[in-house]
Amino acid sequence: LTADARLVIPYFNEYNVLTAISGRALETSDYKLRYVVVRADDSEEKLLYGMDRINTNETVQIVEGQFDSMFLYNTLASCDSSLALTAAKIAAPKKILIFDNEPRNKEIVKLMQDAIKLDYDVVIWPDNVVGKDINEMVQSGLSPDEIQSIISNNTFKGLEAQAKLVFW
Repeated sequence: LTADARLVIPYFNEYNVLTAISGRALETSDYKLRYVVVRADDSEEKLLYGMDRINTNETVQIVEGQFDSMFLYNTLASCDSSLALTAAKIAAPKKILIFDNEPRNKEIVKLMQDAIKLDYDVVIWPDNVVGKDINEMVQSGLSPDEIQSIISNNTFKGLEAQAKLVFW
């Protein structure tokens, strides 16, 4: 067994109870799993990161990755690209789905189309944004406030979202 460097990420539920711990590999290597997750109980319920930090009385933003969620206010990580499934589990007056900035990824585009059909607010990233996710956008020099402004100005719903997605 080889030791590998990992960042440990704790998951808490809305009651601030530890539900799982994830270890993310810090180095990329063929023999390492990127994430190793250990649950605190036998639950098979979908793990969501940031449940302890969100206020469901306000608009909740839903992103794919844990690191992405750390840069934005009232943001939850789905820990996968199934943002609409996650949104369905959250009781909030408004939810904004923020998929990764991957316009050539057919799976992401399909999930965005499905979310729009379900009448969710969806972010359609403008062409000039560098980075496939919020973490990479921060690494490229954008501040969290700048990213939040881009999100606010590029959140769409319904027919407008469908039209914007066609050109994305």
